[in-house]
Order: sequence, then C-alpha cells, then structure tokens
Amino acid sequence: MELRNRLRERFPVLVSERLRLRRIEKEDTETLFACVNDPSVRRHTSFQKGTLLFPDRLFRYFDDTYQSLRDLHFGIEIKEGTGLIGICSLQFWDREAGRARLGYLLAPSCWNRGFATEAARSVVEFGFDTLRLSRIEARCSIHNPASEKVLRKCGFTPVKLAGERLQSGSDYGGGPGNEIHSFYLSKPASICYTNEIYL
Repeated sequence: MELRNRLRERFPVLVSERLRLRRIEKEDTETLFACVNDPSVRRHTSFQKGTLLFPDRLFRYFDDTYQSLRDLHFGIEIKEGTGLIGICSLQFWDREAGRARLGYLLAPSCWNRGFATEAARSVVEFGFDTLRLSRIEARCSIHNPASEKVLRKCGFTPVKLAGERLQSGSDYGGGPGNEIHSFYLSKPASICYTNEIYL
C-alpha cells in the first residue's frame, strides 16, 4: 500500500523511553486548546488566524491535516500520564524533495524535563526512517533560547542567525520583530533507531 494511504488508514504511534506520540483525537481538543492559548506558549507558535478561536476549529485543523498529510501532527503524552502535554510535528512534507519542517510545543508545566527533546528525536527518526526524508528543517524565535537548545541537542545546524520573519497572517503572539533562527538536519549516513514505531 502506498505510504500516504497507509498513514491515512492508520496513523503511526511512536514510543520512546518516557513518551508516546500518537494521532490527536477529538477528546484531546480542550487540553490542547488550553495549552496552545497559554500566553507563554502562544507567543512562540505560528497558527493561522482563526485556528485558535474555538476548540472545534482547532480540532478541525488537525483532522484536515490527517487527510491532506501536508503536516503530520503527533500528540505527545507521558506513558504514565493522562492526556496530551503537547504536539510534535513534521510540517510541509514534500515527499518528492524529501524534506519537511520540525515543529513542537509543550504545556509549560512540562518544560525543563527533556520531553521536547525526546519527542523531537522520535519524530526526526520517524522522518528519516519511515518517510525517507533527506533533510529536516526547523525554525524558532530568537526570543526562545529553550527551543534552540532542543534543536541543537537533536543535532540541527543553524542556517542563518536572524533576519527571517514569520509569514504575515499567522496568529503569532510575539509582536513586532519576530525574527527567527533557521536550522537544518541532513539524514545521517547511518542511524541507530531507538523508538518503537507502530504503523
């Protein structure tokens, strides 16, 4: 079965040491809506205007992406926990070019525990191994050093230090001067995969 059809039929579950990454379901919407609308999270995200107005609209956005597969959004949950604590995604998946962009966010209560790095590594491995990507890109605000630290821990290399701006029309809470750092990671010659992947 063609890869896109397999992903639509059964979205993968990624399991790492402490986390499970899975499809976002309707019952997750209220938790994620509260997380994404937290001011400390929202100022570092770039949702299109209107997506964050209502929980149902946010879920519709995720549900649509599971059909188009332009973006692959994984909800993050702690194995022993209840409910999602964030999202980790491969966005703008271009199968022909072998590229995608990594994105992630976590509820503030889960910051500084290594969860973002663990989730990002899981999704990066999935991108290189299952999606056969050759390059994964990432961006973060110059005002978000914690996110940059995650990327560097995952092996990403900076492309340029500043100057690029988030697209107009995005619902980005940072205000004027939203310069971002751009990073990339090329597929290693050999990878030792540590995650369980269920397709």
